Amino acid sequence: MSNTPDNQSLERITAAVLRDLPLRRAPVSLEARVLAELERRAAKPWWQSSYREWPVIVRALFVIACAALGSLAVRATGWFLGQSTATLSGIESNLSPAMASVKATAHTISFIAQSIPSIWIYGAIAVMAIAYVTLFGIGAAAYRTLHANR
Repeated sequence: MSNTPDNQSLERITAAVLRDLPLRRAPVSLEARVLAELERRAAKPWWQSSYREWPVIVRALFVIACAALGSLAVRATGWFLGQSTATLSGIESNLSPAMASVKATAHTISFIAQSIPSIWIYGAIAVMAIAYVTLFGIGAAAYRTLHANR
């Protein structure tokens, strides 16, 4: 909409009429529920509040504890992985047949994927897109049919 003089005067008249309307009081039941919820939130302990509402000293201690636990986790990982090379080489020798099987399977899948013509891949993508759009349309129609009159 453009701000023509007619629109501006209509806007001023509407604003004046709305400003002159008397304020309406909220229903008593709503007012009681709102006040009860405010009291409940005020009585809630700080640790059940959001992080931003925690006391500053507790937030600082929390950050320090997280940094210490993170450092401990990194050091523990280094300790476990660097514990002994004999243990790691034993695990590696036990896993080598499984790794060979995984590599052979990956090579087979790669060979099959390269053998498929690209037009088939584009066709499959198009069919999936059409199926998705159709499913979305059916869902929208069902929603309108079931919930439109409520």
